Amino acid sequence: MQNPGERSKSTRWVWVKGFFQNPFIIAAYYGGVIVVYFPIEAILNKGDPIALSAAGASVMVLFILTMLVSAIFFRVGREVEIESKIVDMQDFINAQHMGWIVNERYVRSVEFNSRETWVFTQDLSNDLSADGEIFQSVKANLNQGHKYVYYLPDVASSYDVVSQYAALHSYTKGQVRFYLIPGSNYSFYTEVVVYNVEDDERVAIEWLPQDDLNYYIAMDAKHTNYVTGIGRMYMKKFEEFDG
Repeated sequence: MQNPGERSKSTRWVWVKGFFQNPFIIAAYYGGVIVVYFPIEAILNKGDPIALSAAGASVMVLFILTMLVSAIFFRVGREVEIESKIVDMQDFINAQHMGWIVNERYVRSVEFNSRETWVFTQDLSNDLSADGEIFQSVKANLNQGHKYVYYLPDVASSYDVVSQYAALHSYTKGQVRFYLIPGSNYSFYTEVVVYNVEDDERVAIEWLPQDDLNYYIAMDAKHTNYVTGIGRMYMKKFEEFDG
């Protein structure tokens, strides 16, 4: 559904388009060209330098005005065309129930507001990439005292990435916790993050396993609760890793 701003632009475009396509406006345009032609021809035949300069200036002004009107007409048309395509894409997404696909910027905004975040990950890559948006979100959250819990598989590489994390981020004791889960119990291949774990509006988001994409899947309440339950089970069955 179009918002008032989109409807206003669409209405303006329809009015402008209708104005310039009106038969009387087209007739007036060509009539004006004919009317202007005869005085200019007379001036050219007369050969008066001052009159020629005035005619040239008049032609230049008319040319500039014509270009200006054409530019405005084209710009309004392009704006409406682009907005129409965006609306079509939004309608397609809603029709296909694809609103659960989110990008990294959305994830960053959610993370900024999360007081406690649980991360199920293979390698902590997002939290270690200093040039990434999520890294900056984590850093800002830690500075504000927000909490993080990380679940990683109990493999050799996990010990190294935990050390890297400690070197890159500053946090107080108990603010960040790590759990290294044995491979036979670890249930996650992709990275899954639960935001605002202790709130009613918590949401789990999973990274799509494609290196060329920075898009994620926002889970519904049922699956978010299921993932949160796995985290609680891990806490109960396994000890926290001290690093």
